[in-house]
Amino acid sequence: MDKSAIVILIIVVFSVVGSFPATKISSKKEKIYSSTLGKIFHHIAVGAYIGVAPAALLGSLVVGPFKLGIPLALTGLALSFVMLLLYALEERSARLGVDLDDNAWTQEDAKKSRL
Repeated sequence: MDKSAIVILIIVVFSVVGSFPATKISSKKEKIYSSTLGKIFHHIAVGAYIGVAPAALLGSLVVGPFKLGIPLALTGLALSFVMLLLYALEERSARLGVDLDDNAWTQEDAKKSRL
């Protein structure tokens, strides 16, 4: 295996391992209403985003910034963006029928707070 393949393998392993706890934390902060497909898009987007910084650093140090580091980081960022768009489409269609609890600041809340 050459250096580029080793770097890519390390980045993929790092992204996959790091995406599980990050996805769990993200799902706890805001519930995912979409189907399994939406959850898969979310998981891939999180994994791709986690791999951006290590790809830029490790690829630049081992192979070179313009040969692997920057292109690999931009590819991860683009993959994350596309997966988040697909996730948003799935989530939007799932949330149309769901009544979301609106915790907005009302006029009564403003009067009660006396701010």
